[in-house]
Amino acid sequence: MDLCSKLKVYGLWQLFCILELPLIPVLAVMESYHIRVDKEKLERTSALLGAHLKELEQEAHFVAGEQFLIMSNNQLREILFGKLKLHLLSQKKSLPRTGLREHLSMSEAMLTALQDLHPLPKIILEYRQVRKIKSTFVDGLLACMKKGFISSTWNQTGTVTGRLSAKHP
Repeated sequence: MDLCSKLKVYGLWQLFCILELPLIPVLAVMESYHIRVDKEKLERTSALLGAHLKELEQEAHFVAGEQFLIMSNNQLREILFGKLKLHLLSQKKSLPRTGLREHLSMSEAMLTALQDLHPLPKIILEYRQVRKIKSTFVDGLLACMKKGFISSTWNQTGTVTGRLSAKHP
């Protein structure tokens, strides 16, 4: 009753009745639908992407001339700018820097700007892209599977823009 009173006070009662209430059964039907997924194929895809990540990591170590943690921005920064001095070879006079301690950035924009100077930035860009696909889409979907199916939970009030949002996945 308190919610009803507040909706009426703020002039939202009609919106609630016309838009929000009728959407509830629609969302319930949407949540009841499941997408069948071939778990074995998804697991094989994950393994293939994992193998490709290992190959990219080995290639990065080879072109860098040393081993380093490929996801460590500090170690990558040291190789690109300390060892290879790519910032000195760049045509751009002002390269992007991080807010913290004004280090040269390891962002996609920076690596893209440097990729024609040495093979390592291009390898790192590909590694990040493959890793994102593997972790977000392939492994993420595997984590959301239940009995060979995927279905989402829909949120009617999950965004400030009024759009629907989904979770898991």
